[in-house]
Amino acid sequence: MIFRLFAYCFTAFATLGLLWLLGWMWFAASVVTMKPQAVDTRTDAIIVLTGGDKRVNTGLDLLAAGKAEFLFISGVNPQVKPEELIALWKGDHAKVLSHITLGYTANSTASNATESQEWIKKNGIKSVRLVTANYHMTRSMLMFHKAMPELEIIRHPVTPSDFQPWKEQFWPLTFSEYNKVLATWLRLDLLNKNPSLG
Repeated sequence: MIFRLFAYCFTAFATLGLLWLLGWMWFAASVVTMKPQAVDTRTDAIIVLTGGDKRVNTGLDLLAAGKAEFLFISGVNPQVKPEELIALWKGDHAKVLSHITLGYTANSTASNATESQEWIKKNGIKSVRLVTANYHMTRSMLMFHKAMPELEIIRHPVTPSDFQPWKEQFWPLTFSEYNKVLATWLRLDLLNKNPSLG
């Protein structure tokens, strides 16, 4: 009887482990193949979540190309001014500067969603192009959809430098992010928690 119970438990845990492993592989594959959506579509605003290279410059490029009227950058260091943030961008600074708003309160993906939500409501925004790293996009979309289900969101993932499956940082980072995605999905969808709670 005890042996049979042990066998059942072992089988259950082995099955869950296999499903988890397959899910991680699927997540890693989706990160590698993720591309920007509807690149010719114009939205009301562009939202950039800071935290990795290329994100801000991509948002500025999109703004300069006329893909939106406004650019909101969430999670900026309180000491940084707009002029300083775009100093290394090679485009026309004067053209974009008056269309940029910086958010200084966010320090996590959850607070990115909350900070962006406040700005979006204040400005009557109905559609956004969301710019963040490809590995970070799934979790960001979960939180933004939960906070603002009526908002039209177009994904615009950015691939960080040296972030390919044969690079050292790829697998540890996708491992960590995959588990964060699972935890976020559990909290938001199954437990029906608000993004601002974590």
